[in-house]
Amino acid sequence: MSIRLLALIPVAAAISLALSAAVEAVALPLFLDTTGTILATALAGPGVGIATGVVTSAVNSLRNPTFWPFVVVQIIVALYAWIAARAGLFRGLRTAVPAGLGLGVIASITSTPISYVVFGCTTTSGIALATAVGKALGLSPLGACFFGSFVSDFGDKAVTFALVTSVLHALPRRTAARFPWALRAIGAS
Repeated sequence: MSIRLLALIPVAAAISLALSAAVEAVALPLFLDTTGTILATALAGPGVGIATGVVTSAVNSLRNPTFWPFVVVQIIVALYAWIAARAGLFRGLRTAVPAGLGLGVIASITSTPISYVVFGCTTTSGIALATAVGKALGLSPLGACFFGSFVSDFGDKAVTFALVTSVLHALPRRTAARFPWALRAIGAS
């Protein structure tokens, strides 16, 4: 792995950490903690993306230990983003947003059992509201947990894919060409 790709890992993790802290501070029902993972994967492939996700989860866990069990979600996000990049789904918002919605479904299916089993579905403030709505609708505790996760992940991953698509298209072609997957991800190769 080149120095350029190794250097991308902490930069992308910092992007995820900054966005995650920002949305948590204002209690939005979003995470944005996979933005750097998806960006790193779209630029450099699954190895760099997975490493970014693991670093992001490890550092986030220093701030809030409840983040560590969700490292598996970061890994699944990186693998999904690699498939999306290979398919050129970052070509534009018309392909990126539906791809993000698909990832939202997968992420909620992955994170719900973790949240339910490990934490009894006690979640961050933004997701707690959606979970409470699920309970108010008469859903079982597991159903309410899935509802909260689904509502948050569905929108979060669509926003994240749109954000990453915008960043990829904003990169000068010369810069993008230095990364193994960037041009293919936006459908330019």
